[in-house]
Amino acid sequence: MRKPLVRADGAQFRVFLIIAAFFVPLNSSKADTLTAEEQALVHKGAVMEMYKPDEHSRHFIAHIDAVTNPKTGKARNVPNKSQSVVCFVFGIEDAESAREQGRSMAEFHYTSSQAHEFLFAQGWDKYHDRFFTRCYVQEREAAYDSAVKALQKRDDHSSSS
Repeated sequence: MRKPLVRADGAQFRVFLIIAAFFVPLNSSKADTLTAEEQALVHKGAVMEMYKPDEHSRHFIAHIDAVTNPKTGKARNVPNKSQSVVCFVFGIEDAESAREQGRSMAEFHYTSSQAHEFLFAQGWDKYHDRFFTRCYVQEREAAYDSAVKALQKRDDHSSSS
């Protein structure tokens, strides 16, 4: 008779569950259920990503019928019919999650380089997308930096008292 790999009783099983929990993938705004039209646009590569940390995380279909010249600010119509794209928005929910992680890392005294490496790896695990990973890292690093400054200010005041 073979011995089981993990016993179902005792502390060993709890340790196994805790370790296994770190390998469960996190959800992202892209993981939401897409309609057939949205899936077709994604497969076609008609995707646009937006960084809007003051709006809700979501996705929607946008129709592009004009483009704006960034130098002049003038809009011109698209020559043919309007183009449809699926827009994925990095929004409030994504940004707040990232900020909480950044503040937590500062409180636990991660170095700046440790925080950056961890942030990037966790962002990639969550999104599997360069744009959203960069947004995630940017939000977390900003929260980390402000939390470190606040902790240093607090330490300076307590040591001078």
